[in-house]
Amino acid sequence: MNASAAFEVFRTETGWRWRLRHDEAVVAVSDGAYETAGGAREGVDRVRGAMAELEYIETSLAPPAKPRIRVESAESGAFHSWSLVDGDETLAIAQHTYPTREEARSEAMDVEQLAFGALPVYLVGADDEGVDFDPFDVGLSQVGGVLSTLLRRGREHRRYLESIDTRIVVSGIRGKSSTTRRLDDVFNRRGYDTLTKITGNQPHLIRNGDVIPIRRNGPHTTLYENINVLREFGPQLERYTPKDVAIFENQGITEYTTRLINERFVRPHVVVIANVRQDHQDTLGKTLPDIARAFARTVPSDTTVVCGEQNPVLYDYMRAEVEDQGATMVPVDIPPEHDGRIGAETVYATNTVLRELGYRPVPDEQLGAYLDAIQPEWVRLPGGRVFNGAEVNDIESTEAVRDALVGDDSVLPFVFLRSDRRSRTASFAAYLDTLAERDLIDHAHCAGDYTDVFARNVSIPVERHDRSEGADAVLDDLLDSEEPVLLMGNTVDDFMRDMEAEIESRAQIAEAEPDPESVVVPAPSE
Repeated sequence: MNASAAFEVFRTETGWRWRLRHDEAVVAVSDGAYETAGGAREGVDRVRGAMAELEYIETSLAPPAKPRIRVESAESGAFHSWSLVDGDETLAIAQHTYPTREEARSEAMDVEQLAFGALPVYLVGADDEGVDFDPFDVGLSQVGGVLSTLLRRGREHRRYLESIDTRIVVSGIRGKSSTTRRLDDVFNRRGYDTLTKITGNQPHLIRNGDVIPIRRNGPHTTLYENINVLREFGPQLERYTPKDVAIFENQGITEYTTRLINERFVRPHVVVIANVRQDHQDTLGKTLPDIARAFARTVPSDTTVVCGEQNPVLYDYMRAEVEDQGATMVPVDIPPEHDGRIGAETVYATNTVLRELGYRPVPDEQLGAYLDAIQPEWVRLPGGRVFNGAEVNDIESTEAVRDALVGDDSVLPFVFLRSDRRSRTASFAAYLDTLAERDLIDHAHCAGDYTDVFARNVSIPVERHDRSEGADAVLDDLLDSEEPVLLMGNTVDDFMRDMEAEIESRAQIAEAEPDPESVVVPAPSE
């Protein structure tokens, strides 16, 4: 997963739980189960608040009313653990035990820093460990039927839209889901009646902390499902007393579908364009200016656009197009000390959105914690290090991840290819050639579709892997290299899901082992 630290809310046989994940390793879990996803989300918020307030670690001086870390040891003294307590209540416990009290205490202090900036992420569908859901069914599978439904319910849909106090749509190439979740986190914690829609491989709604999976019946419902969402939840938003906020991640991947969501389905007060990257060239445009123009032309008139794109040429180009649409565009300003950090434009978009809507901004300390939590770090496995950069998809973001991880040192690329992303395949072939020209790589691995064509079009040796090999065998092969392994290309595939699960499993094993890079070898005595 791309985020370095995140709270995962998931369902089990006994109810909803949360766990705090750092890279691929789970470092803390809830002490028990909750009846609802919203209850687990409230548990996450209590932990984040307690960690922010934490002043006492393993001491008898802590007043009963203050949160504190308690370090406990087994009677044998062979292992130790920690827990976060507030009064008589245990809010969180360690995922692992530790050989010494000092290591348990040190891990608790690390978790304290991680928890402050980690966002809740809801696991649904294949990622969820639970049993039966009560999903939200988006219904019709025929475009004609959906269009007639749209015309028949048009007035009702518009009434629901107009009754929502604040409507936000998040577009762009990279970081849409995390930006949407971050805005949901802010409004939810402030007590607003919040409805958020996350798209992607496992789409779901979040209503005031409760997660509702979206079940799609047919390939053509993904765009028009927004009508059903407002039809279902519009009356609830109307009845609720606090101000209501609707946040939609725009799932359109063409100029037409993106504009349709903005103009017909949501009619946002604010559109966030997170950034412009070289991806979806088959549907949005071949060049960066083409993609920028496509996003700019999707904006309705009288709308405020919050633009995170930091390239001044692209920004000015988009602003002219947006103003031609009768809308206004404002930039996301990144503090100089965070300029160039991965995801900074999506994190600082939060406050730009809040200010434009007249809401109180998030403290700079909290934004800094959000940003720290998404910075890439190597995942340590037995036998080597790996980072799954395949989720970022485009070559600019992949290069930013690579540079943040190793700078001018070497990596071993593993590129996963999909037949329906041919322009992306061509981009990564050119990217590997660029890395080779800079003497940053001298060989690579690939798997997926059309690996023979890919290997022939790259200037360095490329070892091809067949899907039948299995993710575990491929990972073994990759870790035989001296260089750390950087996964890239595509991630939405069963093979890559297996690869992620294999990495997670091995990371848990490595978590219990000492890090060889942190072991201090004493100097030989003279």
